[in-house]
Amino acid sequence: MFKHIYFGLVLGSTLLGAVGLVQSFHTQGLTQKIAGTIGIGGAATALTTLGLGIAYKSKEDTLEGEFKQKLEDNTKVKDRELAGLKLQIDELKSRIKTLETDKDTYAKQISELQDKLNAKAEEYLKVVSAKDIKIKALQDVVDAKDTRIEDFLEDCRKHTVTFFSLRYNNLDAIQKALEKADVSEEIRISFDKRLRDIAELKQDLTDAMVEIKKLNLTDFKEILDYIFEFDNKFLNVKTRWKDGQVKNFKTEAQSLKTSLQASIPKEDARARIRGAMDEVDERITEKYEALLLNNNSIHSQLLDLLEQRNLVIDDLTKQVEELSKPLQAMGLSEYAKVANRVSGFYYEQLGYRLDFINWVETETGYSITYATRQNNALTNDELMVGNAKEQLAKLTGCLQGTFPEFTYDYRNCTVILTMVMRKPAKKEQAKGDIDKIWIPVDRFESYVKNWERVRITAGSTGGKSPTAKNLALAVMKSRKGQGEIRLYDPQDGSKKDYWDMPKSGTTHADNVTGMEELCDLLDQRSKSKANHPFVLYIFDEVDSTIAQERENNDYYYFRDKVTYSLKQASHQNIGAIYIGQACDASTIPGMSWSDWNNAIQLHIGANAGIWLDKAKTITSEDATKLLEQYRKIQEFCDRKNEELGLDIFTDPGAYRFALAVPLTGLPKFIQLPDFDSYDYYDVMGDGTQELISSVIEPIQEQVTGSDALPSVKCPKCESTNIKMNGVTQARTPVQKYSCKECGHNFTAKHLIN
Repeated sequence: MFKHIYFGLVLGSTLLGAVGLVQSFHTQGLTQKIAGTIGIGGAATALTTLGLGIAYKSKEDTLEGEFKQKLEDNTKVKDRELAGLKLQIDELKSRIKTLETDKDTYAKQISELQDKLNAKAEEYLKVVSAKDIKIKALQDVVDAKDTRIEDFLEDCRKHTVTFFSLRYNNLDAIQKALEKADVSEEIRISFDKRLRDIAELKQDLTDAMVEIKKLNLTDFKEILDYIFEFDNKFLNVKTRWKDGQVKNFKTEAQSLKTSLQASIPKEDARARIRGAMDEVDERITEKYEALLLNNNSIHSQLLDLLEQRNLVIDDLTKQVEELSKPLQAMGLSEYAKVANRVSGFYYEQLGYRLDFINWVETETGYSITYATRQNNALTNDELMVGNAKEQLAKLTGCLQGTFPEFTYDYRNCTVILTMVMRKPAKKEQAKGDIDKIWIPVDRFESYVKNWERVRITAGSTGGKSPTAKNLALAVMKSRKGQGEIRLYDPQDGSKKDYWDMPKSGTTHADNVTGMEELCDLLDQRSKSKANHPFVLYIFDEVDSTIAQERENNDYYYFRDKVTYSLKQASHQNIGAIYIGQACDASTIPGMSWSDWNNAIQLHIGANAGIWLDKAKTITSEDATKLLEQYRKIQEFCDRKNEELGLDIFTDPGAYRFALAVPLTGLPKFIQLPDFDSYDYYDVMGDGTQELISSVIEPIQEQVTGSDALPSVKCPKCESTNIKMNGVTQARTPVQKYSCKECGHNFTAKHLIN
């Protein structure tokens, strides 16, 4: 826009001056004076505008040259100093790394080299600081540049006011000449119109000078706008005068035509007029062509100068932008890439400059040190604004679940970004320390002996059934085998059937029947206050049985019976063990956390962590403490199983643990015994032998005296040296045997024939 106005004003003023001067040579009297004034004014405007433009360009060129030279000098010095320091620092790092292979021998040398490295790093920071000071000086040059331009614009204001004052004086002289002229009444009417135009122009000039003096100039274009506006008004007045003069010329021409026709032949007059017009046209054409050639040359030169100026400004702007960017790490290592991504993010998104200094390996990853001299006293609120923490995690690729963290050293104007890239090496936990935070296996039996209502949960293949069997037999052992166990296992016959004891039911329908039997027994005993024998019910796959209510609404009945048994069983010397997978009771259709608060809960392995994470019956402080114990115990069990080569899913002797949630008090962790630590027939045999000895002994004597016994083989060692060992306690008793060779106890269903 500046170029268009500038060249339009120069060209328009030039044409106005040329036409005025040409007409001054071909007119007479007052018209000649007016045309001469217009020509001189147009030429003066063109020369003034051209002079201002050239002066503006000269100041710009001088300022840009100074700024460019200082930038180049600073860049060269900075590059030489930083390159030298970088080479020295890299050499020191290499020497230290070489010496660290034998730390004991070269400890002193490593220490000395480390001191040198620290000194070089401090010197590196000083160079960075010096560079910053030089850039500040260059910024001062930029500020000085702005001041010079303002001074130039102020000079333009003064020159423009002076120019307008001269134009005002010229118009005033013309006005006085017209007022004093002794002319006829007809010409005076024409002069009065011109006097009004001159008065308006003088008033416009006066207003323009007042405005220019008050104007807050920010651009050379504003001055040109005023000059261009006044010249347009002047040209409009000239055009009106020319039109009036043409009208007068036509009148005079008509009069001359009449006179000529009367004085000379018509053809001679026409020839003279044509000759005069041709001569005038030729002279005007010559001057116009010369003027165009001159203007085109000036126009071309100005365009070239402005283009060069723009190129220099663009180049300097790019250099300033490049110098303003943070110092980056060198090389293609992952550390360098991460460091540059982080500094680029803060520079582009938040405008903070973090200059790379160094990176250091840590136990769990590495840390990057940045200089912050350009943004002193940065805080965590400034660097971690918005979602910056998530952005840093993405840029650094840190370990999932962790975020990079900043630490601040305001004394040295540095920040350190630390990233966790791997888990710390596991620290070996002593068995004695673990025994302090869990119930060890040698206290398992004494800890659980009085349990009656228990909910056991674990994931698939988590060891629920073997743990339930050990728990049930430990409880019965404390009662010396007196009582009865009624097991309901809907997974009977599957590859995960680890029960080695009689079963009262083997389907989900049997589960419903067994639960109904339990509730009926509760009702019967509540009506009879006798000393009833202890009965322990075991229901496997309780969650699945309840879930089947979606297919059969009768199973709502089962859920309600479970809830009833939880509240009433302990009052009638009846125990119940409920086995399922979900430690979160709310995931079981129709159940809630409060329903299971009437039972001791035993959550195995990972279910312990899940329960603590969602716990509603303990404080957050207790949950945090127990979660910390959970992690230590889990690490201990994992390490021991790895050392012994044990698979937690298949090996009976693997290290396992559970979280026991009592009816009152805080939960405790408990070490689980090996699978099959208790044998059903060893525990329950003592209690059943007296009750059925009168029935079994005659049969045993009869079988002992027969030839049938030698056909029985031990399933473990295949010996036939077998003796009978009573029968099982079930609705359908099964014969028990004992091997005299290896001591293995088994039942008739395990026979090898």
